[in-house]
Amino acid sequence: MHGDDDFCAELAAGLDPDAWVWLPDVDYAAGWRVARREADELNALLAACGVKRAQLRAIADTDALGGPVVRLEGIAEGWLSLEELLCLAAYVRRELA
Repeated sequence: MHGDDDFCAELAAGLDPDAWVWLPDVDYAAGWRVARREADELNALLAACGVKRAQLRAIADTDALGGPVVRLEGIAEGWLSLEELLCLAAYVRRELA
């Protein structure tokens, strides 16, 4: 599977046992696969915009009921890059309106 090494590291880093408990009969893998596809697309888009993965990245996860969740995690430089991109998108949207 693509990104297995990242998956284990991301899962371990993001797992908060106080936030939720794994429930029997919940298909967490299905929700994670959906979130992973979306996270991969967002990471590709961020890279296409010049944002380095080490600065800001989308991480696949699931909620307590197995629903797909995508989290953004990054350092200040990555968040500033995202802010610039959003400001640019907002400006273009206003100009086209």
